[in-house]
Amino acid sequence: MKKSTKRALKKTIISILTIIILIALATSVYLTFYNNSEPIVIKFDKDCEWESLIQNDIKLTIENEEFIIIGTDGTSTDFKELESNSCVLEIAKGNNIKTMVSELKKDLNSARDEQIKQLKLDRTVIQRDVIDREDLQELLEQENPERDWPGGIISPYQIYITPDADAVQDLANELNGIEEIYAESLDWVWMSDEMLLGEVEKWLSPQDFLTTTAGLSTNPLGLTASDCEEQANTLVSVLIADGYDPENIRVVLGTVNFDGTVGGHAWVQVYEGGRWFDVEATAGNYYDESGYIEVDSSSIPYYYFKYHEYPSVEIWMYYNNEYFWNELTDKGNSPPHWTEESGSWLEEDLETFQFSRRPPRTSADLIYPLRR
Repeated sequence: MKKSTKRALKKTIISILTIIILIALATSVYLTFYNNSEPIVIKFDKDCEWESLIQNDIKLTIENEEFIIIGTDGTSTDFKELESNSCVLEIAKGNNIKTMVSELKKDLNSARDEQIKQLKLDRTVIQRDVIDREDLQELLEQENPERDWPGGIISPYQIYITPDADAVQDLANELNGIEEIYAESLDWVWMSDEMLLGEVEKWLSPQDFLTTTAGLSTNPLGLTASDCEEQANTLVSVLIADGYDPENIRVVLGTVNFDGTVGGHAWVQVYEGGRWFDVEATAGNYYDESGYIEVDSSSIPYYYFKYHEYPSVEIWMYYNNEYFWNELTDKGNSPPHWTEESGSWLEEDLETFQFSRRPPRTSADLIYPLRR
């Protein structure tokens, strides 16, 4: 064998051995970290530069106005360093995460109550956006006789979800996805039916809501305006027009408790990852009828009620243009998952984060995971 060939072979062998050693070292470091780390949940002051304190991958994020909850992995040393940091409001690891849930629920619900107060959502209940269920049913059936219902419709409520309407289609073509569509909906001004239409309860189609309300002589703002059912019905209509599967988006009618005031309301629910969460359609700008001024609301993101419990008291029904479900009679034509209730994802997500991680203990566990 030529000397040059021997030298080349020797270099190749050395390179291979070096790579093997590096892999072994990296594996050792990785296993050392994993076998000495565990899930950690940290509640940070949102005003702090908390990002610089996280050394490992962020696996869970829950945002609030004043704090942010982060789930990550860390060692005992990481935990002690974080525990002593002034930016950390609360911290738990491993099996102690579960004990943190009840306090976090209280914190999030307290923040929700304050947010509802700031948004003055009780205006929707005080002004009776949605009248009593029996009276509403009678009103809609009078205005929409069953003989006039389109094919497939089994309830008059469904008539007000119109993804094919021109104005709805135009809006869906301009916007992309729930975040943009929800942001647009926050510019719709809440105004009571009595102020805008001269009636205690009057339902408008999304087409009329989007194209006629701004020009009404009773509208002092000259902006698209109405109350909760128009905003909820239109939001769902636009989302379906944008591509949302009707199985996974719906309007809810029921009663809510806004700042201690209970009454009828319409809002939206979205099905995502096998779970429902609530979306408040009237969290944007509103007309203060006592002061005769438009109020620019600070509002909330569409996903706010994933982790803040929505203050519903009783559910009457769910609907869109294709499906209807009466929660009080257990009748309708909706998919099976429409009988599932919405709620805060907090406890489930923290529990999933706590128990989802099963660290490898040896290099064999890492390299041959299927043997475990």
